Amino acid sequence: MSQEIHVTSSAIADIQRNLGETFIPALRELKGHVDSTSVPFPGFGSLGLLMIGKYGGTQNDVRGMVDDAIDTVEKWIEALETIKKNWVKAELNSTVVYK
Repeated sequence: MSQEIHVTSSAIADIQRNLGETFIPALRELKGHVDSTSVPFPGFGSLGLLMIGKYGGTQNDVRGMVDDAIDTVEKWIEALETIKKNWVKAELNSTVVYK
Protein backbone atom coordinates (compact mmCIF):
# COMPACT_ATOMS: atom_id res chain seq x y z
CA MET A 1 0.00 0.00 0.00
CA SER A 2 1.39 3.40 -0.92
CA GLN A 3 1.90 6.12 1.61
CA GLU A 4 0.21 9.47 1.04
CA ILE A 5 2.52 12.41 1.58
CA HIS A 6 1.18 15.92 1.93
CA VAL A 7 3.20 19.12 1.85
CA THR A 8 1.88 21.95 3.99
CA SER A 9 2.81 25.58 4.36
CA SER A 10 3.67 24.89 8.00
CA ALA A 11 6.13 22.17 6.91
CA ILE A 12 7.76 24.67 4.56
CA ALA A 13 7.96 27.20 7.42
CA ASP A 14 9.54 24.54 9.65
CA ILE A 15 12.21 23.88 7.03
CA GLN A 16 12.91 27.62 6.80
CA ARG A 17 13.16 27.88 10.58
CA ASN A 18 15.48 24.88 10.86
CA LEU A 19 17.77 26.20 8.15
CA GLY A 20 17.93 29.64 9.77
CA GLU A 21 18.13 28.61 13.41
CA THR A 22 20.16 25.41 13.20
CA PHE A 23 21.98 24.89 9.91
CA ILE A 24 23.36 28.39 9.29
CA PRO A 25 24.69 28.71 12.87
CA ALA A 26 26.33 25.28 12.48
CA LEU A 27 28.05 26.46 9.30
CA ARG A 28 29.25 29.61 11.06
CA GLU A 29 30.57 27.47 13.91
CA LEU A 30 32.37 25.25 11.39
CA LYS A 31 34.01 28.32 9.88
CA GLY A 32 35.16 29.35 13.35
CA HIS A 33 36.78 25.97 13.86
CA VAL A 34 39.01 26.43 10.83
CA ASP A 35 41.26 28.71 12.90
CA SER A 36 41.63 25.97 15.50
CA THR A 37 43.38 23.84 12.87
CA SER A 38 46.27 26.29 12.56
CA VAL A 39 49.67 24.71 13.06
CA PRO A 40 52.14 27.15 14.65
CA PHE A 41 55.85 27.08 13.85
CA PRO A 42 57.57 24.60 13.88
CA GLY A 43 54.55 22.31 13.77
CA PHE A 44 55.35 20.98 10.33
CA GLY A 45 59.07 20.85 11.05
CA SER A 46 61.79 22.43 8.96
CA LEU A 47 60.71 20.62 5.80
CA GLY A 48 57.18 21.75 6.45
CA LEU A 49 58.03 25.41 5.91
CA LEU A 50 57.11 24.86 2.27
CA MET A 51 53.76 23.40 3.26
CA ILE A 52 52.70 26.11 5.69
CA GLY A 53 51.77 28.55 2.90
CA LYS A 54 49.71 25.95 1.11
CA TYR A 55 48.04 24.96 4.36
CA GLY A 56 47.02 28.56 5.07
CA GLY A 57 45.64 28.81 1.55
CA THR A 58 43.60 25.68 2.11
CA GLN A 59 42.19 27.17 5.32
CA ASN A 60 41.17 30.28 3.37
CA ASP A 61 39.57 28.07 0.71
CA VAL A 62 37.50 26.30 3.37
CA ARG A 63 36.40 29.63 4.87
CA GLY A 64 35.32 30.78 1.40
CA MET A 65 33.42 27.55 0.75
CA VAL A 66 31.57 27.88 4.04
CA ASP A 67 30.69 31.50 3.20
CA ASP A 68 29.36 30.31 -0.17
CA ALA A 69 27.31 27.62 1.57
CA ILE A 70 25.84 30.19 3.99
CA ASP A 71 24.92 32.47 1.07
CA THR A 72 23.28 29.56 -0.74
CA VAL A 73 21.23 28.50 2.29
CA GLU A 74 20.12 32.10 2.86
CA LYS A 75 18.89 32.16 -0.76
CA TRP A 76 17.05 28.87 -0.16
CA ILE A 77 15.30 30.45 2.82
CA GLU A 78 14.24 33.40 0.65
CA ALA A 79 13.01 31.07 -2.10
CA LEU A 80 11.10 29.00 0.45
CA GLU A 81 9.29 32.18 1.53
CA THR A 82 7.93 32.60 -2.00
CA ILE A 83 7.09 28.90 -2.17
CA LYS A 84 5.31 29.08 1.19
CA LYS A 85 3.20 32.09 0.11
CA ASN A 86 2.21 30.32 -3.09
CA TRP A 87 1.46 27.15 -1.16
CA VAL A 88 -0.81 29.03 1.27
CA LYS A 89 -2.72 30.44 -1.72
CA ALA A 90 -3.06 26.94 -3.15
CA GLU A 91 -4.25 25.59 0.21
CA LEU A 92 -6.87 28.34 0.46
CA ASN A 93 -8.02 27.82 -3.11
CA SER A 94 -8.33 24.07 -2.71
CA THR A 95 -10.58 24.35 0.35
CA VAL A 96 -14.11 23.22 -0.29
CA VAL A 97 -16.62 25.93 0.54
CA TYR A 98 -20.23 24.99 1.18
CA LYS A 99 -22.94 27.56 0.50
